[in-house]
Amino acid sequence: MIKPKIVAIDDEVGFIDMLSNYFSIRGYDINVSVRGVNGIEMIKQKNPDVVLCDLKMPGIDGDEVLRLTKSMQNSPKLIFITAYDDGGKTKDRLLKLGAYAYFDKPIASLKALEDIINKAVNDN
Repeated sequence: MIKPKIVAIDDEVGFIDMLSNYFSIRGYDINVSVRGVNGIEMIKQKNPDVVLCDLKMPGIDGDEVLRLTKSMQNSPKLIFITAYDDGGKTKDRLLKLGAYAYFDKPIASLKALEDIINKAVNDN
């Protein structure tokens, strides 16, 4: 089975390193960015299947990443991973706007995230 290509965008270096290590060891092609603007360029260059993205980041935030990826010809599935909590209003809004999934930080299970990534790619 070919593993999905992933781009992860999060301004927390420790979290992005953890994602990179977890998925790289398991054979995924993962590219990471700690800035939204660099992440968008990476998406354009790498054409990933899935984008993992934080919501609140300086500069280009998760809302903008979602808007920009939705306008791309081969739009990747976008999965939010964020510590932002407003009682589920933002989660509902992002899912209605086209996000594939939403995880709260701290993430309870990287295996659950991996399962959702693989499901997202197979839901074409």
